[in-house]
Amino acid sequence: MPLRIGHQMLELAETVISWSCGTIVVIWISIGTLARSIRLEHIAHNTVTLLCFLTAAGLIVFDRLGGEFWDSEPLANFLALMLVILGVVGQIIPIRGEEIQGEPNPHHLMKARKARESEE
Repeated sequence: MPLRIGHQMLELAETVISWSCGTIVVIWISIGTLARSIRLEHIAHNTVTLLCFLTAAGLIVFDRLGGEFWDSEPLANFLALMLVILGVVGQIIPIRGEEIQGEPNPHHLMKARKARESEE
């Protein structure tokens, strides 16, 4: 019976860690939108960093307890390393509301084209 409870706890930990990774991805993807407000951007960066470090620690403990993350033994440690790197990078490289795509906005292109047509 104790073995079954231990296995269930590892499954619960894997589920929580998976959700945490998903939350990190969603926040990271949303950074561009959240960066319109400096305050929201700081909150998002700090949240991502905190979640990255907590999830990395959880993955390391999970691995040491014998868990297999997504049925792969080495994946937990690799993801922990990636999360630590992502957490550090998230604090080093804030975008501060800057345009980072490097490509023109379609709305700006349309306005520029209409302005050229009206000048002709």
